[in-house]
Amino acid sequence: MPDFKKRYIKEWELMRNTFPEFKAYARPPMFGWEGHIESPWTGRRYFVRLESSESTYPREKPHVHITPRFGPNWLSNGALCIDEVWRPAFNSFASLLLRIFKYMEKWRA
Repeated sequence: MPDFKKRYIKEWELMRNTFPEFKAYARPPMFGWEGHIESPWTGRRYFVRLESSESTYPREKPHVHITPRFGPNWLSNGALCIDEVWRPAFNSFASLLLRIFKYMEKWRA
């Protein structure tokens, strides 16, 4: 089994167990998870999509898209810029989603 598929299976299990409300999707060559987060500060619901490419994952950090947007850190491609070093051996889609919660807290979104 190619390394990407092994990693994907582990990511799928982690997301299923940690964030079961997020659903996996595949739109080759892109794949990821999407779901809603409700803010504990405002009660507002945000749609979150975590997306990566089969050819670059896990080497490169997945893109994060949130609707509606909040805070100032948005890239020209519409993704949220998260100022955290991506370490492929340690980080995952689930850890990235935890980072989004921290970003929400910072901006009281």
